[in-house]
Amino acid sequence: MLDSITSTLTMTAVWQDHLSYGDIVSFRFPLAEDGHTGRPKALPCLVLDIETHGGERYALLAYGTTSRRRSNIGYEVHVRRKVDYLSAGLNEPTRFVGARRLLVPFDHSGFVICRATGAPVLGRLDGNPFDAMNAVRGRIHAERDIAADRRGRTRRGAARRRKAHPAFLGGKAVRA
Repeated sequence: MLDSITSTLTMTAVWQDHLSYGDIVSFRFPLAEDGHTGRPKALPCLVLDIETHGGERYALLAYGTTSRRRSNIGYEVHVRRKVDYLSAGLNEPTRFVGARRLLVPFDHSGFVICRATGAPVLGRLDGNPFDAMNAVRGRIHAERDIAADRRGRTRRGAARRRKAHPAFLGGKAVRA
């Protein structure tokens, strides 16, 4: 019951206060296709995460497509069953490509606000698609943590090598 209240609140003018991972928004996602010029068209995008940087809230969006081609693949969440895509506010089966992600502030001009609701929120994932999204989120978070750990190890290793180098003793260069 509380989930339906949250979904309803995301579809109002105060959507920014209630947006959460699993919501689907209308957003002008930049296209990488050759020859594409002009303003990007509004696409359904899956909110994979909400982050705060410097006191400002950001949404991590995954590109949505109805194409079955294999050109945009990786970290995918499929919404194929009619009951799933209709309840998520989609008109047809959609594939969200987590490999094509964009981190945008909540006040980004790419959000397409529906005049009827005052919000860009189309709907929300539920059931198996929601579980698949959480698996993708887990992989993305794990890879980010691994990369951060690797960067930390590299920095610590470089600092140890500088300290252990025989040309530096006590911070002073010594001729050998």
